Amino acid sequence: MKVGFIGLPGSGKTTCFNLVTGRGADQTQYASAGAQLAVVKVPDPRLERIAEIFGSKKVTHPEITFVDLMAVHKGEDGAAREANLNKVAGDADAFALVIQCFGDLDHEGNPLDSRAELETLLLEMTITDLAVIEGRVKRLKLEEKATRDKDAWEHGLLDRCAEQLGTGGLLRDMAFEPDEELHLRGFSLLTMRPLLVVLNVSEDDVEGEGAAEVREAAEAAGLSYLIVAAELEREIAELEEGERAEFLADYGLGEPAHDRFIRACYGLLDVITFFTANEKEAHAWTITTGATAREAAGKIHTDMYEGFIRAEVTPFEQLDELGSMAACKERGVMRVEGRDHLIEDGDILQILFSR
Repeated sequence: MKVGFIGLPGSGKTTCFNLVTGRGADQTQYASAGAQLAVVKVPDPRLERIAEIFGSKKVTHPEITFVDLMAVHKGEDGAAREANLNKVAGDADAFALVIQCFGDLDHEGNPLDSRAELETLLLEMTITDLAVIEGRVKRLKLEEKATRDKDAWEHGLLDRCAEQLGTGGLLRDMAFEPDEELHLRGFSLLTMRPLLVVLNVSEDDVEGEGAAEVREAAEAAGLSYLIVAAELEREIAELEEGERAEFLADYGLGEPAHDRFIRACYGLLDVITFFTANEKEAHAWTITTGATAREAAGKIHTDMYEGFIRAEVTPFEQLDELGSMAACKERGVMRVEGRDHLIEDGDILQILFSR
């Protein structure tokens, strides 16, 4: 999974990126000039418990890649915008839009308008997508002139997209047929991705009461949002481990922003976690909600997908309670399921397949 951070200058975008990634010189790479990339292991206490039960020598966590993009400048040159948003993070699975909700002035010294900041970011993304669509339409016209072979299907699809973007709408709000959606994926269109609005508030407003207008705007646009006091939580993250929980509790924060953000990303991308385990390794895997046992097998290895026979499925809660796979078999909580069985969060799988 890959998530890109987008924000206007002064939004605290990089502070949020550092907070979520725990960035250090040894784990951060430059994706391009001005953009940084970090790979974060997703903590899951269930995995440690599974490793304990199986006596696994190795533990493998899922990973999320985060990209901190260059700040977006309102009305910037089209080539610069495309290089920043599309070329650097065009393969991102989702975007986090960081909005300044602290202080009275924005980075230009004007009265802060958080709602307008959100609208600006969405507009810049729609303009970027519109440029991609228009560029494809122009190439299609040249190809038609040369071959006299008109592709009405793609023209109609692109015209619909251009109309939506031209009115400031997001492509994620449109309904596409499966073949249309597959075709559009090749263009890496930004507004087709899930979007998380990150409201960066002050330490005096950790519940985001002062960000009511931008919260309402996000809800009206059908966007999820997360409230983070990034500077405050950065300071808390630098404390000794024993002091962090106490300071978080003092501010009414039940868990650190790192954990809240990752959980929000899972919800945004609609993914769940399943596990495989033996004496060598306990491994956590992510897969889209509604995936089948065969699709989960394919996540592990293509041979398992192609030669899938059946899956032995044990819910984590039962394994945790009973303490061994043998006990789970005796109690009948380990089930044998076929290829179309829907995987649930926390399932532990043992795949039987033909080689």
